[in-house]
Amino acid sequence: MKSKISAVHTAGRHSIFVGSGLAAMAIAGLLAARPASAAYEVVAVTNGGTIDGVVTLSGSPPAGAAIKVTKNQDYCGATIPDPSYTVGAGGGLANVIVYLKDITKGKAAPAEPLALVNEHCMFSPRAQGAMVGGQIKISSDDPVLHNTHPQNAETNATIYNIALPFKGFSVTKPLPGSPGLIKIKCDAHEWMHAWIMELDHPYYATTGADGHFTLKDVPPGNYTLVAWHEVAGEKTEPVVVAAGQTAKSKITLATK
Repeated sequence: MKSKISAVHTAGRHSIFVGSGLAAMAIAGLLAARPASAAYEVVAVTNGGTIDGVVTLSGSPPAGAAIKVTKNQDYCGATIPDPSYTVGAGGGLANVIVYLKDITKGKAAPAEPLALVNEHCMFSPRAQGAMVGGQIKISSDDPVLHNTHPQNAETNATIYNIALPFKGFSVTKPLPGSPGLIKIKCDAHEWMHAWIMELDHPYYATTGADGHFTLKDVPPGNYTLVAWHEVAGEKTEPVVVAAGQTAKSKITLATK
């Protein structure tokens, strides 16, 4: 069963704006059930370890149909490949947000703003983590009118709506003040979507084209690692981090 994204949190298997109702409900339940963690404390991490891992996709991803471009075809092209599943060699899955669950102390957040670029009629990056209290720099590399419209993924409430009228235009805005999933769309180009997982700590990463990710300066301890993907959903894995050591992790998500 398929449904258009309205109050759901995931993009679809055959086009960017079509999704599995079951997958959407599962992700919605996971987000709603996620408890608020204790206030995060910034401390000096002198004996931290590293988590080095890869997220793979089991099975062959569905062959998504090319997305028909309905506006600015002279610049965007007639069609755009469906990026819902981006799978590299060995089944590595890109655009998976990986983070530690309920970590309460550790390193400071990055000082620079998050970046989101409107680039050749798509958002880049497609998925990324962020820390509560940070900022996001939204910019356009395209000579066509875009708007960047972030929404609370659970309620669809608009956070703000930024018009980007010309190439080189940029604006920096604050992120919302509480953890949660943010979905981003361009109202002018309905196929454009991106995702931000806002967290109350800085231990997050997004998998690259080969599915690889790294979390550094992690205080020694036992943790739960979470991997989230817009279509394949969410999965958790335990991980043990030892002082000065690298913990290896492999997470497999299933095709939906």
